[in-house]
Amino acid sequence: MSLLTFDIAKCVHTSNKAAICDACVEACPVETIRLDEGRISFVPAECVGCGGCGAVCPTAAYTLDDFNPINYVFRTVKEERDVLSCRDGILPCIAALATEELIAAALLSQRSLTLDTGPCAECPIAGVNLAIIEERAEEAAFVLEAMEQEVTVRAEAAGEEPDVRSEEISRRELLSKDGVKTVLAMKQRFDNRVEAADDARRHHEVTAEAVKAITQKTLPDRRSLLMMAMKRAKVPETFHTIAAEDISFTSQKKLDEATCTACQMCYRICPTGALSSDARNAVINFNPLSCVKCHSCHDVCEPDALTLSPVFSLANFFDPKIETLVRFTIRRCDECGNFFTYHGGETMCERCKTEEEEARALWGVK
Repeated sequence: MSLLTFDIAKCVHTSNKAAICDACVEACPVETIRLDEGRISFVPAECVGCGGCGAVCPTAAYTLDDFNPINYVFRTVKEERDVLSCRDGILPCIAALATEELIAAALLSQRSLTLDTGPCAECPIAGVNLAIIEERAEEAAFVLEAMEQEVTVRAEAAGEEPDVRSEEISRRELLSKDGVKTVLAMKQRFDNRVEAADDARRHHEVTAEAVKAITQKTLPDRRSLLMMAMKRAKVPETFHTIAAEDISFTSQKKLDEATCTACQMCYRICPTGALSSDARNAVINFNPLSCVKCHSCHDVCEPDALTLSPVFSLANFFDPKIETLVRFTIRRCDECGNFFTYHGGETMCERCKTEEEEARALWGVK
């Protein structure tokens, strides 16, 4: 049994109590993952180790101790596989592969891929995972077709079982330096699985280290993998646009300048730095290639000034550009001397205006 690890610093609920993301809860086939008042918890002993939660989490907060999807993609390319199956003894479940990883695998290998759903007929968790697998295959195929690539992804029962490659270690390998490292890694995995046998519900608390890590805005490895794979993609004659609901892992955004209050929350809360500003907070910039569509920025925008664009242009993959959503006029407050977004009238920031209004109310001055 694989050990599931949860990085609380990567979860959007840690930095944003208003976050509505519950993708991991919905994807868990055994319903052991729970979200209570912004706190994630699960019972290690109940986890089946399918890895589906990690693939569906927009910020990749979940990982398995014995499976790395990026390494699996590279192995698929190296071994020239065109069938991905849990029967190969490496992949825990096809649901452990995100849409980005499927697209990247097809582009890097320049081969059409089949996701083997044959074992799902006898799998006790197939009810949830099979639907996820088919949905991701459909999305990956649609995006590849819209990008006019000559490869695709499909989900169907494979005709033959893939070769199971032995992971046995020879005596000479055990005595080598690398072999010692391998044995130590195996022992660690064994200890982890013993720990995972604990049937107590594990609640994850925010630590000082997690708070520090939140400020380090990073992209999931699968996004970097996809960007690398795009270098192998054929540049289409026309850059098509697709409906926003047809792509799950990125987006384009619109911002209503008239209703935006320049509160700075959207780009401060963004876990990947897709939204950003300059030193004077005079602009809001957006990079679609860094967006993971976690919806966190929308959750904190009180005036709903920030919205999803109804379409996504695939030109972002081939000709990436950072878009400026809005520019603000910046002035220095006459009272406190701090810079603020100026909307006309007296040059006083909102904080000083509020303090003055409160003082007038206390003094009974109109």
